[in-house]
Amino acid sequence: MSAAMSIDRLAQAPRADIPGCLWFVRFNHAGEAEPGTAEDFANLGAPREGFLWLHMDLADVRSRPLLARIPALSEDARDSLCDPIDHQHLEYSEGIVSGALLDYERDLGGPTSRTDYVRFASGASFFISARRLPMDSVEATHIAINRGARLTSPIHLFELLTDALIDGLARKAAELGAAFDRVEDRIIDQRGRQARPALSAARRDAVRLARQISGLSSTVARLETIEEEVDEQRDNDLRDAAARLVQHAGALTQDVTSLQERARLLQDELNALLSLETNDRLYVLTLTTMLLLPATFVTGYFGMNTKNLLFAEDDNGTLYATILCVLASATALFLMRRWGLAGAPESEDHRPAGPERRDDRPADRSF
Repeated sequence: MSAAMSIDRLAQAPRADIPGCLWFVRFNHAGEAEPGTAEDFANLGAPREGFLWLHMDLADVRSRPLLARIPALSEDARDSLCDPIDHQHLEYSEGIVSGALLDYERDLGGPTSRTDYVRFASGASFFISARRLPMDSVEATHIAINRGARLTSPIHLFELLTDALIDGLARKAAELGAAFDRVEDRIIDQRGRQARPALSAARRDAVRLARQISGLSSTVARLETIEEEVDEQRDNDLRDAAARLVQHAGALTQDVTSLQERARLLQDELNALLSLETNDRLYVLTLTTMLLLPATFVTGYFGMNTKNLLFAEDDNGTLYATILCVLASATALFLMRRWGLAGAPESEDHRPAGPERRDDRPADRSF
């Protein structure tokens, strides 16, 4: 079965009974997905075999009033789904896990560089998610389900969605690594001016990615410390899923930390290269100034409006003054080279080898 056919398997027309609904999926006891019905929505939150996944579009003004009327949601869950947020968070109360995770937006070409929050609320028999714009992790999870992924509980759906989010962050980290490779190539090729804008942009993206991963890891880690309630098995499943997600995010954190360290090393190398370029230009400017200074003195001397000025009455005075300027600059160049001021710095490879160090210790003549 092709990807397009599997996606059409769960396609649904806009539902008048669930305004703002993007899709409504029912999972049976075996974890197989099929479109949900109006009866399923009416019984959302009731005990059942399998569970339901409702995904809402918050750009629809009817979505928030609908979510506020779902009786299965706790007050914290409604706030997580509907209220404005500016940070990643996770709450667990009244048997419902709710929160928001930062993810990258998705368009027809794939993930973009813009970010927004995926909101969710997960109970024993339902999983509700909401967003304002298409998000990469949600779309990847939906595609995986259409391709046949089986999920037997909302916890597994939450783990699959968060894994997809972490995988998306890993792809961003790989793209940053490739960007640092290109910057390093430019630095090695002595193209520091061209490498500086690219390195600045890559370092900014690395910092943002590190913050996002750190926030995700610390947010998910809160599930490892939840207190046991009535449904002890579900709490254990949550802790186990959280442990796996934290381990997955921790490996990515190490990769991003390495990228940041590499970025700092590249920045130091770039600064050193730009300093060398600046010193070379200042050296050329200083050398040119020193060469022209004697000639400038000569022209200034002959520019004085005084009587009995040298060569003032001679027909070839201008020629003599020009020759004097050239001789003055040549003398300055000769003295500068004699004093070692006009030569290029001597490299390590061309320095004369020093006398070999003699070892005063007696040779070992034992056999």
